[in-house]
Amino acid sequence: MPDVPQPALATLSHERDWSDGWIYERKLDGQRCLAVRTSRGTHLYSRSGRDVTVAFPEIAEALERQASTDFVVDGEVVAFEGSRTSFSRLQPRIHLSSAEKARRSGVAVYFYVFDVLRTDGDDVRRERLLDRKRRLRGLLTWEEPIRYTPHRVRGGEEWFGRVCEKGWEGLIAKRADSSYPTGRTKDWLKFKCESGQELVIVGWTDPEGSRVALGALLLGYHRGNDLVYAGKVGTGFSQAVLRDLHGRLAELERGDSPCTVGQLPRKDVHWAEPELVAEVAFTEWTGAGQLRHPRYLGLRTDKPASEVVRE
Repeated sequence: MPDVPQPALATLSHERDWSDGWIYERKLDGQRCLAVRTSRGTHLYSRSGRDVTVAFPEIAEALERQASTDFVVDGEVVAFEGSRTSFSRLQPRIHLSSAEKARRSGVAVYFYVFDVLRTDGDDVRRERLLDRKRRLRGLLTWEEPIRYTPHRVRGGEEWFGRVCEKGWEGLIAKRADSSYPTGRTKDWLKFKCESGQELVIVGWTDPEGSRVALGALLLGYHRGNDLVYAGKVGTGFSQAVLRDLHGRLAELERGDSPCTVGQLPRKDVHWAEPELVAEVAFTEWTGAGQLRHPRYLGLRTDKPASEVVRE
């Protein structure tokens, strides 16, 4: 495996900065990927460094057809529901183990590319963002399923309002003169229309009525040395997803709660080793530190459970 750089990660911000010196991109709800092409071939890597090429063979093949044979680009693989990107719709592709299964899935995917780290042997991460954008435009041939991620240099506040009206995710704001950072950075900010984040699955409840497999997922996040209980989510599941989650969690079941902080449920509860990470949307945090109106979006395989904190 080639030496895959650690991707830049945006910091969630509730303070909107619409001043000069920033650019704005639409926030996409998908699978973050670094695409690496060398003389040995083309591979896609998740933000944790896992090779996910077999899940998106049409994207790898489109990158193989590019004139340049040496580059590293950063982007997001997405699937759509109407005009919205949908992590839930993308999720079946993420877990596929062969290119053949991916082609038969019926889920169309697209790779929205927004940055370049290396091109033709040159490491360009120290260049200004807008200079890297100009390089990127000329580097690839923009044919499906490869798409250039458009950006705006002004009018961010107005665009954010329109994005939220459409029910989209939000915006990513980036310093126009910044080099490509490593890991979490405040040079990239994410402005969300709807609150949401990754949370560790710490257990589940029994189903009731006609519900199958499980009733709700129990969630938590890390705070220092503690694992804090954050409440439960019981909506956003199909029956297939419920059965899949129950099968995964049954293998992780344990006798006691992994949480060290929080008011824990006691009835019809099963606890699990804190290894799986769920993406959850919600309206706000309650005064008691739990989620209000949560909705399950999918499993995240690109972030270790040990790194999940409250954003």
